[in-house]
Amino acid sequence: MREDMFKVIVERPRWGSRSRNVKLRYLKEDDGRIRISGKRLAYEQGGTKCLNENLAPLRRYLLKQRGRKWDDVFSDICARLDTGSTVKMHVREHLDDFVIRKVRLDADGMYWAVSRWGAPQKPDQWYPNLYVCPYDGRLKESEKLRQKLGLKKRRYHTWRDRLNQKSDDLVRLGRLEFLVRLKGSWFLLITDTEPLSGYVSEVDIYETIRDGLRSPEKTWNVLTKKQLSKKELKKHGLRNGGDYE
Repeated sequence: MREDMFKVIVERPRWGSRSRNVKLRYLKEDDGRIRISGKRLAYEQGGTKCLNENLAPLRRYLLKQRGRKWDDVFSDICARLDTGSTVKMHVREHLDDFVIRKVRLDADGMYWAVSRWGAPQKPDQWYPNLYVCPYDGRLKESEKLRQKLGLKKRRYHTWRDRLNQKSDDLVRLGRLEFLVRLKGSWFLLITDTEPLSGYVSEVDIYETIRDGLRSPEKTWNVLTKKQLSKKELKKHGLRNGGDYE
């Protein structure tokens, strides 16, 4: 890794830098009315500076390390990005955007990874292009693993595409209440905590609930699971049937 990698990544001006440390004032119109300036409005609405990294060099570097032991790659990264600098430490936090480091095998030989939200995910749900193989600890491509396991390709090309994915098998009624279609039948599920939170799509939530019902290794529990009656199906505009999983 190049010595100045952290400088290359954070070389862009920070978002909101133009709205800070400026003279904030109100503008007076010709008719005597007072209006607020755009800069002051941005400031009063919480317009603070935030980082605007160029992460492409880090992604290219990691892709070139395919086949190497992850421990060796991470050692090289730590040698250039030590914990003595806040900026360097922040760059290290972006490794999880490109590499799935926590991968394990279950009794059936299926690969599972723990997402940043704590939910277990199969390879067809992985977003990063690289993962650390649990067999030999080497950095490998996620897409090749999906092909090896006979899984479908990743549906997403960008983070925005992933976020906009809609599910025909999920209706979210509230933070902890969901209507979910399982094996062709609709159920009302109430959980004790959110299966997934943050900027996630409906597909992510549905797959987390579906896989979580099959696996005891999850961070949430189902408090209520009730199949919808014909009256309730009509109320929500739903009907049983569809793909069986």
